[in-house]
Amino acid sequence: MRDQFNRDLQAALGQPSARGEYCHLYINGHYWGLFDTCERPEASYGATYFGGKKSNFDVIKRGDRGGGLAIMATDGDLDAWRRLWEQAKGGLASDEAYQGLLGRNADGTLKDSGEVLLDPENLIDYMFVIFYGGNLDAPISEFMGNRAPNNWYGIRNRKGNQGFRFFVWDAEHTLLDVNEDRTGPFPAGDDFGTSNPQWIWQQCLENTEFRMLVGDLAYQRFYKNGALTARSVRKRFLERAKQIESAVVCESARWGDSSGRSGSMNRDDHWRPEMQRIADEYIPRRSDVVLGQLFRQGLIPDIDPPVLSRDAGEVKAGSLLSLEAPSGKIYYTTDGSDPRQLGGEVARRASEYREPIRFQQDLELRARAWLDGEWSALVRSSFTVKTAL
Repeated sequence: MRDQFNRDLQAALGQPSARGEYCHLYINGHYWGLFDTCERPEASYGATYFGGKKSNFDVIKRGDRGGGLAIMATDGDLDAWRRLWEQAKGGLASDEAYQGLLGRNADGTLKDSGEVLLDPENLIDYMFVIFYGGNLDAPISEFMGNRAPNNWYGIRNRKGNQGFRFFVWDAEHTLLDVNEDRTGPFPAGDDFGTSNPQWIWQQCLENTEFRMLVGDLAYQRFYKNGALTARSVRKRFLERAKQIESAVVCESARWGDSSGRSGSMNRDDHWRPEMQRIADEYIPRRSDVVLGQLFRQGLIPDIDPPVLSRDAGEVKAGSLLSLEAPSGKIYYTTDGSDPRQLGGEVARRASEYREPIRFQQDLELRARAWLDGEWSALVRSSFTVKTAL
């Protein structure tokens, strides 16, 4: 449940993830237990879901080589990953350095021939899943003193315009202590041989634009109807649990006495109580715990974002939308652009909110609160104006 559910969470955030389904396995008619078939995020995965040829993909992971741990390419080579690591090692505080990873100029415009090495939204969502689960063994392993990576995949198409995207993998050591803090920073990654996506995250945190993006995505994921709110996570978790609740009886009959404990493990005495603990104790508290950890690292803005008077969706022509913020001014756009421009100034397309907005046509609202040079997280909402028959 833990392993597949963490991959489910990554998919729920709108990110590529290894899909998995449960099945009973028989070998020559002999029952072998409950298994989870899972996609392996390698070159064939990239070609299937991202397009292009398998030969165009670099797939990076922590592997075993020559009897020791090493960063390796299961497909392609390490060249692009090394360039990403070297540029991050050089520091990403400046916009020129950070935007360079994204194939952009310092002002955020696309370079004519810039190489894209990183998908920042994917990295942030990936790390949110790691933090939410309190993952002890990926992408940096507590069992190795937080000095070595483990259990991560990164995929990039050398012929495409997307940077490396990361995949949750082997997430068994999760959903344990509700107060677990895996936000770091950790030393693993300071040398190329221990490089990993969390170390890239730590380097990106030097940059103001990346930190703003973290705050924006945290608001989308952890608030209201976001995929990492307690309500959403619990619903998804219980759906997965229900899928195999009966099957666990067969699994325990086949393997219940193999744990080394005295007596067999079974569904009613062991599996169900642990599912209940996660659903009723871990999940209801974990979102707030993780938000607190991100806040202490300065990644959640102090200023509350604007509150809209109505939810996104279909609206009547001529109806009104009100915005309210506890403090500061509200700036908004209706064309999907950010009211905050790169660098922190008010965007030229943005308007200061002074009175309710009247719906005359479809609009993509983006709004932030601004106070003393500081911005709130970004509020995003789409509205479609109903047309009378």
